Amino acid sequence: MFKLKEKEIRKRLQKLNNYEKIIYPQLKARSKKLREENKKLKEQLKEKEADKKLIEKLQLELEELRELKFGKKREKKIKAKTLPNKEEERKESKPKKERPKESYKRGLPKKEEITEKVRIEIKKCPECGEELKEKKEHEHYREDLKSVEKLLKEAKKIVKTIIESGKCKKCKKRYYGGIIPSQKVTIGTNVRIMVVYMIIVQGQSYKETQRGLEQQYGIKISSGEITKILEGEQNILMPYYNKILEELETEKSAHYDETSWKTKSRGKTISEGNYCWVKTGIENKKTIIWLGRSRGKRVAEELRGIKKGSIGISDDYGSYRDLFETHQLCWAHPHRKLRDLSESNNLQGKAKKICQKMYKVFAKVYKKSEKAREIIKTGKWTEEKKIKERIKLENLFNTILKTTENDPEKLVRIRKSLSERKARYFTFFEYPDLPLDNNKAERTLRKIVLKRKKSFGCKSQKGANILSVLYSVIFSIGGFDSDNAFFDKYKEASSFEKGL
Repeated sequence: MFKLKEKEIRKRLQKLNNYEKIIYPQLKARSKKLREENKKLKEQLKEKEADKKLIEKLQLELEELRELKFGKKREKKIKAKTLPNKEEERKESKPKKERPKESYKRGLPKKEEITEKVRIEIKKCPECGEELKEKKEHEHYREDLKSVEKLLKEAKKIVKTIIESGKCKKCKKRYYGGIIPSQKVTIGTNVRIMVVYMIIVQGQSYKETQRGLEQQYGIKISSGEITKILEGEQNILMPYYNKILEELETEKSAHYDETSWKTKSRGKTISEGNYCWVKTGIENKKTIIWLGRSRGKRVAEELRGIKKGSIGISDDYGSYRDLFETHQLCWAHPHRKLRDLSESNNLQGKAKKICQKMYKVFAKVYKKSEKAREIIKTGKWTEEKKIKERIKLENLFNTILKTTENDPEKLVRIRKSLSERKARYFTFFEYPDLPLDNNKAERTLRKIVLKRKKSFGCKSQKGANILSVLYSVIFSIGGFDSDNAFFDKYKEASSFEKGL
């Protein structure tokens, strides 16, 4: 058995004593210091991560604000230049389809459109004077305008009206053959309709309308007269507007949307504000536009009208929640949000990959849902098949609802919104006639947005109410369609009387 010498034992005891009294306290103090430093570093790391998420959030919000202010300019994706393989060579070798020459030519006019005929004859040879034989006719059409002077003279019409009056000796009263206007010179019906067309349909400003009327028709008009014309036309169109209100109120399904519209008004009521609302029928063109309203739920309820059996298609704005008995949420809104998020330059690393993956999955579900809706409309699927397909789509939809640590805050909000209202995206299984997007209402608002860029809103609530009636009627008669006979349909709406 090995036995240490006394000298070795003392030496080791001395080392142990030194360790306990000197080295151990030093190590303990150092360990404590390292733990504190580690704790501080962890806290700093957490703060850094929080700051990083805050910066990411602010950058995304700034990106949204820039898009709202300046619009989004999509950059063209440049494909990386690589050595062409055989398949690419085959694609490149395919000749491009050339545009047919006929597409560059103007279409032939109809017979009823021809206003004049000119015949250019030739009888003798211009060189030798011999009489020409085997003659042929070559038709040619030239589209042109009459001279500006003639156009102005023919367009402008001034009617001198003489109204007779006579005094009855028996009644001792003077009677008039017609109503005598308060002004000597008044503006006719056609000019009034043209002002509405230029302001509403063409979206022109007052100055542009004044300049256009003077240059094209030789009619001078003031901005005050334009305001009076719009107010007068609103009063004329009120019966037709009330008819639209009644029809849309009783209609079971409609699109809803809203956008900003500044309105300067004194003594605002609860429903007045700086927004524009739209309600448009799913199967027809009947449309209601309300300008100068607040963004509260009370306005949405007034716009909806009778709740019984109502079906609404809208985005996920809070005022629309619990507003309809059946609610189909727009798929296009989250699809656009996820697309913009996946393409954002403010996201990097895992966060960007997660957003790109979610966008792809959502786009896949969206596409499959649209196909499923089309098949359900045809009636080819049985109830059992519909249930199975719905379960499949909902399971695929569920894969995008789970949050991860690397999710940007905006993505977390999108996931939460989709999760809470998942059932409202699949309403089309019961009502296949409902579209999956709210594009019809958005296209309607597009005209309002273009007008807003020029007018910046309304100077008064009265002006907003006037425009509300005019826009509602003109949208409902299809006045913004290029192939629509606007003036004929507008005159029909103007002459509409309730009960006829």
